[in-house]
Amino acid sequence: DMKCLVAYSSVGHMSLVTLGCLSNISMGVKGALFIMIGHGLCSSGMFSLVNVFYSHSGYRNLYMNKGFLMKSPILCLVGFLLCSSNMAAPPSLNLLGEVLMFICSYVISFSFLLLLMAMTMVSAVYSLHLYTSTCHGKGSESMMGWDIVSYSSV
Repeated sequence: DMKCLVAYSSVGHMSLVTLGCLSNISMGVKGALFIMIGHGLCSSGMFSLVNVFYSHSGYRNLYMNKGFLMKSPILCLVGFLLCSSNMAAPPSLNLLGEVLMFICSYVISFSFLLLLMAMTMVSAVYSLHLYTSTCHGKGSESMMGWDIVSYSSV
């Protein structure tokens, strides 16, 4: 389910925000603020993107929403930008916030830093899997009649 993948990455971001707020370090609070702003921008866009995919295919399943790159390259470009921002790729606010969180967690404990790195990696894999599953591959039979002109009326 595409909505579940976006929600899982949201949980990961909010756990970083909780870490920053509870660390009682000014760098952690600033990092939490950057993550909150970046998360508000990219996650709402990703939920909208999932809604666009659902409205055109009728499914929220990843395996029924393949091959959108052939149907709408611009939609996949927006999806790539949103997913890369969610993965904290440069120049997103999430990157700045996560770097501050890494420094803050290193100050607290090195083992905490390792846990944070693993959690961030899993969240990035969720976003990458969402993008590659929906935009690449051979389209399903339900999308064969989908017209790009109908997208512009949304």
